[in-house]
Amino acid sequence: MEKTYADFEKMTTIEKINAVDSIIDDKIREFLQADNGDLDFIDLKEANGLTDVYISYVGACGSCDSSGGTLTSIQRILNGQLETNNIRVFSI
Repeated sequence: MEKTYADFEKMTTIEKINAVDSIIDDKIREFLQADNGDLDFIDLKEANGLTDVYISYVGACGSCDSSGGTLTSIQRILNGQLETNNIRVFSI
């Protein structure tokens, strides 16, 4: 059964962290691991109506030439699953 999320903009910071972490586990991680990579969810910060998600690539993802495109895909998946356009994803 597909998980659903309450209005992202109205979630508490802890709820947002849990939702992002869940989506990473359910929708993103398996594709990275298929190419011997992965990511660590480092932090989530909110300011000026935007939610910034910070990740760190591990394994093959750390040196992959496609990591910029992967970052864009992660951002698109998070925004789509959480029905918002206010999530930005940064690799640190």
